Amino acid sequence: MIQYFIAKETFTHQIDCFCPGNIHTTALTINKMDIIEVTNEQSFTFNNGWYVQAIINNRGHFYIALEDLDRYFAIGRLVTDFDLELRLNYLRFQIDQALEINDEELFLNTTSQLKESSELKKKLENYLMIADIYHV
Repeated sequence: MIQYFIAKETFTHQIDCFCPGNIHTTALTINKMDIIEVTNEQSFTFNNGWYVQAIINNRGHFYIALEDLDRYFAIGRLVTDFDLELRLNYLRFQIDQALEINDEELFLNTTSQLKESSELKKKLENYLMIADIYHV
């Protein structure tokens, strides 16, 4: 099953090389709001484990270790549409709480986070809609 993620922050990913001496190892900068499509294409090596093919912004592709993908997801660098929906619900609740207790600082901080998360969700939803049209 193809899985889609969006980058919540800019970070650098070390692309592994399977050649002797790792002569082709490079760093890939994944920018905030980049969309990562994890495909069904997989590869396994005894030394390095499982890798899946990922496509970034529907342009370039690379292989990423499942371990790295799991780590980026666990620390919140990459999020799914579902994660964003949960986050938006939580932030709306926090805004309601801030209004009830008249906490201006909490309100401003939370509305800023809500705006950022909403932008991420909108971009990912637009990408998913286009992906549905062209992957059918």
